[in-house]
Amino acid sequence: MDGNQQVLPLAFAVVDEETYPSWKWFLQQLSRHVIRGRRGMCLISDRHVGLIKAVREGPDFVSPHGVHRYCLRHVCSNFNSTIKNVVLKDLCWQAGSEYQLRKFNRIMDEIKKQDVKAFAYLDAINKEKWTVSHDGGWRCGILTTNMSECINGVLKGARRLPVSALVEITLERTVHYFHVRAMKGQKMLQNNQLWTDFACKMFISWQQKAVEHTVTKYSHAQQSASVVTRRQGRHGMNTHVVKIANRECSCGKWNQFGIPCSHAQKVCGAYNISAASMVKDYYDVMAYNNTYSKHFEPVQSEDYWDDPNFQLVHDPTIRTVTRSWSKSNNTHS
Repeated sequence: MDGNQQVLPLAFAVVDEETYPSWKWFLQQLSRHVIRGRRGMCLISDRHVGLIKAVREGPDFVSPHGVHRYCLRHVCSNFNSTIKNVVLKDLCWQAGSEYQLRKFNRIMDEIKKQDVKAFAYLDAINKEKWTVSHDGGWRCGILTTNMSECINGVLKGARRLPVSALVEITLERTVHYFHVRAMKGQKMLQNNQLWTDFACKMFISWQQKAVEHTVTKYSHAQQSASVVTRRQGRHGMNTHVVKIANRECSCGKWNQFGIPCSHAQKVCGAYNISAASMVKDYYDVMAYNNTYSKHFEPVQSEDYWDDPNFQLVHDPTIRTVTRSWSKSNNTHS
Protein backbone atom coordinates (compact mmCIF):
# COMPACT_ATOMS: atom_id res chain seq x y z
CA MET A 1 0.00 0.00 0.00
CA ASP A 2 1.19 3.53 -0.71
CA GLY A 3 0.75 6.61 1.48
CA ASN A 4 -2.61 7.39 -0.12
CA GLN A 5 -4.06 4.01 0.94
CA GLN A 6 -3.92 2.65 -2.61
CA VAL A 7 -2.51 -0.61 -3.93
CA LEU A 8 1.01 -0.20 -5.28
CA PRO A 9 1.74 -3.01 -7.76
CA LEU A 10 5.09 -4.59 -6.90
CA ALA A 11 5.20 -8.07 -8.40
CA PHE A 12 3.06 -10.42 -10.47
CA ALA A 13 3.30 -14.14 -11.07
CA VAL A 14 1.59 -16.57 -13.42
CA VAL A 15 1.19 -20.06 -11.97
CA ASP A 16 -0.81 -23.17 -12.87
CA GLU A 17 -2.78 -23.25 -9.63
CA GLU A 18 -2.76 -22.20 -5.99
CA THR A 19 -0.70 -24.84 -4.21
CA TYR A 20 1.94 -24.96 -1.51
CA PRO A 21 4.82 -25.27 -4.04
CA SER A 22 3.58 -22.31 -6.12
CA TRP A 23 3.11 -20.10 -3.06
CA LYS A 24 6.49 -21.11 -1.67
CA TRP A 25 8.12 -20.20 -4.98
CA PHE A 26 6.26 -16.89 -5.16
CA LEU A 27 7.22 -15.85 -1.63
CA GLN A 28 10.84 -16.79 -2.31
CA GLN A 29 10.85 -14.52 -5.36
CA LEU A 30 9.13 -11.76 -3.39
CA SER A 31 11.79 -12.07 -0.70
CA ARG A 32 14.64 -12.02 -3.19
CA HIS A 33 13.51 -9.20 -5.48
CA VAL A 34 11.21 -6.97 -3.39
CA ILE A 35 11.68 -7.39 0.36
CA ARG A 36 15.44 -8.04 0.26
CA GLY A 37 16.00 -8.44 4.01
CA ARG A 38 13.88 -5.47 5.03
CA ARG A 39 11.96 -5.93 8.27
CA GLY A 40 8.53 -4.73 9.32
CA MET A 41 6.46 -6.22 6.48
CA CYS A 42 2.83 -7.22 6.93
CA LEU A 43 1.20 -9.76 4.61
CA ILE A 44 -2.61 -9.84 4.45
CA SER A 45 -4.19 -12.86 2.78
CA ASP A 46 -6.93 -15.46 3.00
CA ARG A 47 -6.26 -18.69 4.91
CA HIS A 48 -5.27 -20.86 1.97
CA VAL A 49 -3.57 -23.90 3.50
CA GLY A 50 -0.67 -23.91 1.04
CA LEU A 51 -0.03 -20.19 1.52
CA ILE A 52 -0.08 -20.40 5.32
CA LYS A 53 2.43 -23.27 5.21
CA ALA A 54 4.69 -21.35 2.82
CA VAL A 55 4.54 -18.23 5.01
CA ARG A 56 5.57 -20.20 8.10
CA GLU A 57 8.62 -21.58 6.32
CA GLY A 58 9.84 -18.18 5.14
CA PRO A 59 11.50 -15.53 7.32
CA ASP A 60 9.85 -12.35 6.04
CA PHE A 61 6.36 -12.62 7.53
CA VAL A 62 7.23 -14.37 10.78
CA SER A 63 8.15 -12.52 13.98
CA PRO A 64 10.45 -10.68 14.55
CA HIS A 65 10.95 -9.90 10.85
CA GLY A 66 7.30 -9.31 9.96
CA VAL A 67 3.75 -10.58 10.46
CA HIS A 68 1.00 -12.43 8.61
CA ARG A 69 -2.60 -11.27 8.96
CA TYR A 70 -5.88 -12.68 7.64
CA CYS A 71 -8.34 -10.90 5.39
CA LEU A 72 -11.36 -10.22 7.60
CA ARG A 73 -13.79 -10.72 4.72
CA HIS A 74 -12.49 -14.24 4.17
CA VAL A 75 -12.62 -15.00 7.90
CA CYS A 76 -16.27 -13.92 8.00
CA SER A 77 -17.05 -15.92 4.86
CA ASN A 78 -15.47 -19.09 6.27
CA PHE A 79 -17.21 -18.46 9.59
CA ASN A 80 -20.60 -18.20 7.87
CA SER A 81 -19.95 -21.38 5.85
CA THR A 82 -19.59 -23.26 9.13
CA ILE A 83 -22.14 -21.47 11.35
CA LYS A 84 -24.64 -20.48 8.62
CA ASN A 85 -26.07 -17.49 10.46
CA VAL A 86 -26.08 -14.04 8.81
CA VAL A 87 -26.62 -12.21 12.11
CA LEU A 88 -23.60 -13.90 13.66
CA LYS A 89 -21.61 -13.22 10.48
CA ASP A 90 -22.29 -9.49 10.92
CA LEU A 91 -21.17 -9.72 14.54
CA CYS A 92 -18.02 -11.49 13.38
CA TRP A 93 -17.24 -8.55 11.11
CA GLN A 94 -17.95 -6.07 13.91
CA ALA A 95 -15.63 -7.95 16.25
CA GLY A 96 -12.80 -8.09 13.74
CA SER A 97 -13.08 -4.45 12.68
CA GLU A 98 -13.42 -2.96 16.18
CA TYR A 99 -10.42 -0.88 17.27
CA GLN A 100 -11.17 -0.84 21.00
CA LEU A 101 -10.51 -3.93 23.10
CA ARG A 102 -13.49 -3.35 25.42
CA LYS A 103 -15.89 -3.16 22.47
CA PHE A 104 -14.35 -6.27 20.91
CA ASN A 105 -14.91 -8.20 24.16
CA ARG A 106 -18.48 -6.97 24.34
CA ILE A 107 -19.23 -8.20 20.81
CA MET A 108 -17.60 -11.56 21.50
CA ASP A 109 -19.72 -11.92 24.64
CA GLU A 110 -22.80 -11.31 22.50
CA ILE A 111 -21.70 -14.00 20.03
CA LYS A 112 -21.13 -16.42 22.89
CA LYS A 113 -24.56 -15.66 24.29
CA GLN A 114 -26.19 -16.44 20.94
CA ASP A 115 -24.12 -19.48 19.94
CA VAL A 116 -21.36 -21.11 21.98
CA LYS A 117 -20.05 -23.02 18.96
CA ALA A 118 -19.77 -19.80 16.97
CA PHE A 119 -17.79 -18.22 19.79
CA ALA A 120 -15.51 -21.27 20.03
CA TYR A 121 -14.87 -21.14 16.27
CA LEU A 122 -13.64 -17.54 16.43
CA ASP A 123 -11.89 -17.94 19.75
CA ALA A 124 -9.77 -20.72 18.23
CA ILE A 125 -8.31 -18.31 15.64
CA ASN A 126 -5.32 -16.30 16.80
CA LYS A 127 -6.81 -12.87 17.54
CA GLU A 128 -3.70 -11.08 16.29
CA LYS A 129 -4.40 -12.58 12.87
CA TRP A 130 -7.94 -11.32 12.28
CA THR A 131 -8.87 -8.54 14.73
CA VAL A 132 -7.78 -4.91 14.59
CA SER A 133 -7.98 -4.60 18.38
CA HIS A 134 -5.21 -7.19 18.84
CA ASP A 135 -3.22 -6.36 15.70
CA GLY A 136 -0.64 -4.01 17.20
CA GLY A 137 -0.90 -1.52 14.35
CA TRP A 138 0.56 -3.73 11.64
CA ARG A 139 -2.41 -3.54 9.28
CA CYS A 140 -2.36 0.25 8.91
CA GLY A 141 -6.17 0.09 9.10
CA ILE A 142 -6.46 -2.33 6.16
CA LEU A 143 -8.94 -5.11 6.99
CA THR A 144 -9.26 -7.02 3.73
CA THR A 145 -7.59 -7.86 0.43
CA ASN A 146 -10.41 -6.08 -1.43
CA MET A 147 -8.17 -3.39 -2.89
CA SER A 148 -5.70 -5.89 -4.27
CA GLU A 149 -8.61 -7.77 -5.81
CA CYS A 150 -9.48 -4.57 -7.67
CA ILE A 151 -6.19 -5.08 -9.49
CA ASN A 152 -7.29 -8.66 -10.03
CA GLY A 153 -10.51 -7.36 -11.59
CA VAL A 154 -8.65 -5.00 -13.91
CA LEU A 155 -6.53 -7.90 -15.17
CA LYS A 156 -9.36 -10.43 -15.30
CA GLY A 157 -9.76 -10.38 -19.06
CA ALA A 158 -6.05 -10.95 -19.63
CA ARG A 159 -5.95 -14.37 -17.98
CA ARG A 160 -7.25 -16.22 -21.01
CA LEU A 161 -4.50 -14.83 -23.23
CA PRO A 162 -1.17 -16.53 -24.00
CA VAL A 163 1.39 -15.92 -21.26
CA SER A 164 3.47 -13.44 -23.27
CA ALA A 165 0.39 -11.33 -24.06
CA LEU A 166 -0.77 -11.60 -20.45
CA VAL A 167 2.59 -10.28 -19.22
CA GLU A 168 2.55 -7.45 -21.75
CA ILE A 169 -0.95 -6.29 -20.78
CA THR A 170 -0.11 -6.55 -17.08
CA LEU A 171 2.92 -4.32 -17.60
CA GLU A 172 1.00 -1.80 -19.71
CA ARG A 173 -1.74 -1.44 -17.11
CA THR A 174 0.79 -1.18 -14.29
CA VAL A 175 2.60 1.60 -16.17
CA HIS A 176 -0.77 3.34 -16.52
CA TYR A 177 -1.31 3.12 -12.75
CA PHE A 178 2.06 4.73 -12.14
CA HIS A 179 1.41 7.48 -14.68
CA VAL A 180 -1.98 8.43 -13.25
CA ARG A 181 -0.69 8.49 -9.68
CA ALA A 182 2.43 10.42 -10.63
CA MET A 183 0.11 13.10 -11.99
CA LYS A 184 -1.88 12.98 -8.76
CA GLY A 185 1.33 13.41 -6.75
CA GLN A 186 2.28 16.46 -8.80
CA LYS A 187 -1.16 17.96 -8.16
CA MET A 188 -0.74 17.44 -4.39
CA LEU A 189 2.63 19.21 -4.54
CA GLN A 190 1.14 22.10 -6.50
CA ASN A 191 -1.58 22.43 -3.84
CA ASN A 192 1.17 22.66 -1.19
CA GLN A 193 -0.24 19.68 0.73
CA LEU A 194 1.80 18.29 3.59
CA TRP A 195 0.32 14.81 3.21
CA THR A 196 -1.59 12.66 0.75
CA ASP A 197 -5.31 13.16 0.18
CA PHE A 198 -6.11 10.20 2.44
CA ALA A 199 -4.07 11.53 5.36
CA CYS A 200 -5.31 15.12 4.93
CA LYS A 201 -8.93 14.03 4.94
CA MET A 202 -8.50 11.88 8.05
CA PHE A 203 -6.45 14.46 9.97
CA ILE A 204 -8.92 17.28 9.27
CA SER A 205 -11.93 15.11 10.12
CA TRP A 206 -10.45 14.18 13.50
CA GLN A 207 -9.33 17.77 14.04
CA GLN A 208 -12.95 18.92 13.75
CA LYS A 209 -14.13 16.26 16.20
CA ALA A 210 -11.45 17.26 18.72
CA VAL A 211 -13.20 20.58 19.33
CA GLU A 212 -15.98 18.78 21.22
CA HIS A 213 -13.66 16.86 23.57
CA THR A 214 -12.70 17.70 27.14
CA VAL A 215 -9.15 17.07 28.42
CA THR A 216 -7.79 16.37 31.89
CA LYS A 217 -3.99 16.34 32.12
CA TYR A 218 -2.26 13.67 34.18
CA SER A 219 1.47 13.36 33.58
CA HIS A 220 3.71 15.99 32.00
CA ALA A 221 6.55 13.47 31.72
CA GLN A 222 4.48 11.13 29.51
CA GLN A 223 2.31 13.97 28.23
CA SER A 224 -0.68 11.84 29.13
CA ALA A 225 -4.29 12.83 29.66
CA SER A 226 -7.84 11.52 29.73
CA VAL A 227 -10.23 12.72 27.07
CA VAL A 228 -14.01 12.71 27.40
CA THR A 229 -16.05 12.87 24.19
CA ARG A 230 -19.31 14.77 23.96
CA ARG A 231 -22.52 12.77 23.62
CA GLN A 232 -24.11 12.84 20.17
CA GLY A 233 -27.35 10.90 20.05
CA ARG A 234 -26.51 7.58 21.70
CA HIS A 235 -22.79 8.01 21.15
CA GLY A 236 -20.21 9.91 23.15
CA MET A 237 -19.40 10.48 26.81
CA ASN A 238 -16.64 7.90 26.53
CA THR A 239 -13.27 8.34 28.22
CA HIS A 240 -10.04 7.64 26.38
CA VAL A 241 -6.46 7.68 27.64
CA VAL A 242 -3.83 9.37 25.49
CA LYS A 243 -0.06 9.10 25.98
CA ILE A 244 1.69 11.42 23.55
CA ALA A 245 5.19 10.19 24.48
CA ASN A 246 4.16 6.64 23.52
CA ARG A 247 2.20 7.74 20.45
CA GLU A 248 -0.90 5.89 21.61
CA CYS A 249 -4.56 6.35 22.42
CA SER A 250 -6.90 3.78 23.94
CA CYS A 251 -9.27 4.20 20.98
CA GLY A 252 -6.69 2.29 18.91
CA LYS A 253 -6.93 4.43 15.77
CA TRP A 254 -3.71 6.39 16.17
CA ASN A 255 -1.75 3.14 16.42
CA GLN A 256 -3.43 1.72 13.33
CA PHE A 257 -3.29 4.65 10.94
CA GLY A 258 -0.22 6.54 12.14
CA ILE A 259 -2.30 9.74 12.26
CA PRO A 260 -3.20 11.38 15.61
CA CYS A 261 -6.87 10.66 16.32
CA SER A 262 -9.24 13.37 17.60
CA HIS A 263 -8.40 12.50 21.22
CA ALA A 264 -4.65 12.72 20.57
CA GLN A 265 -5.04 16.02 18.73
CA LYS A 266 -6.94 17.47 21.67
CA VAL A 267 -4.21 16.41 24.10
CA CYS A 268 -1.50 17.76 21.77
CA GLY A 269 -3.24 21.12 21.92
CA ALA A 270 -3.40 20.98 25.72
CA TYR A 271 0.37 20.42 25.91
CA ASN A 272 1.17 22.93 23.11
CA ILE A 273 2.47 20.17 20.83
CA SER A 274 2.01 20.18 17.06
CA ALA A 275 -0.28 17.25 16.21
CA ALA A 276 0.86 17.57 12.58
CA SER A 277 4.39 16.60 13.61
CA MET A 278 3.03 13.25 14.84
CA VAL A 279 1.79 12.11 11.42
CA LYS A 280 3.83 9.18 10.05
CA ASP A 281 6.31 10.15 7.34
CA TYR A 282 4.96 7.65 4.82
CA TYR A 283 1.99 10.01 4.32
CA ASP A 284 4.34 12.81 3.23
CA VAL A 285 3.50 14.11 -0.24
CA MET A 286 7.15 14.03 -1.28
CA ALA A 287 7.35 10.35 -0.30
CA TYR A 288 4.20 9.64 -2.35
CA ASN A 289 5.55 11.62 -5.30
CA ASN A 290 8.89 9.79 -5.18
CA THR A 291 7.09 6.43 -5.11
CA TYR A 292 5.55 7.07 -8.55
CA SER A 293 8.37 9.12 -10.07
CA LYS A 294 10.26 5.96 -11.09
CA HIS A 295 10.27 5.48 -14.84
CA PHE A 296 9.67 2.34 -16.86
CA GLU A 297 11.76 1.36 -19.86
CA PRO A 298 9.90 0.16 -22.95
CA VAL A 299 10.07 -3.63 -23.18
CA GLN A 300 12.27 -5.02 -25.90
CA SER A 301 11.89 -8.42 -27.54
CA GLU A 302 11.85 -11.60 -25.47
CA ASP A 303 15.55 -12.15 -26.21
CA TYR A 304 16.35 -9.43 -23.67
CA TRP A 305 14.06 -10.59 -20.86
CA ASP A 306 16.83 -12.42 -18.99
CA ASP A 307 19.20 -9.45 -19.02
CA PRO A 308 21.48 -9.93 -15.93
CA ASN A 309 21.79 -6.14 -15.61
CA PHE A 310 18.09 -5.75 -14.91
CA GLN A 311 17.36 -4.66 -11.34
CA LEU A 312 14.15 -3.86 -9.49
CA VAL A 313 13.86 -0.52 -7.72
CA HIS A 314 13.92 -0.70 -3.91
CA ASP A 315 11.18 1.58 -2.55
CA PRO A 316 11.40 2.25 1.24
CA THR A 317 7.91 3.74 1.43
CA ILE A 318 6.00 0.44 1.18
CA ARG A 319 4.17 -0.50 4.38
CA THR A 320 1.83 -3.40 3.72
CA VAL A 321 1.59 -6.14 1.11
CA THR A 322 -1.79 -7.64 0.23
CA ARG A 323 -2.32 -10.54 -2.07
CA SER A 324 -5.18 -11.10 -4.49
CA TRP A 325 -6.66 -14.48 -5.27
CA SER A 326 -8.57 -16.13 -8.07
CA LYS A 327 -10.05 -19.51 -8.82
CA SER A 328 -8.95 -19.09 -12.41
CA ASN A 329 -6.35 -21.47 -13.78
CA ASN A 330 -3.94 -18.56 -14.06
CA THR A 331 -3.61 -16.86 -10.69
CA HIS A 332 -2.37 -13.30 -10.25
CA SER A 333 -0.64 -12.54 -6.97
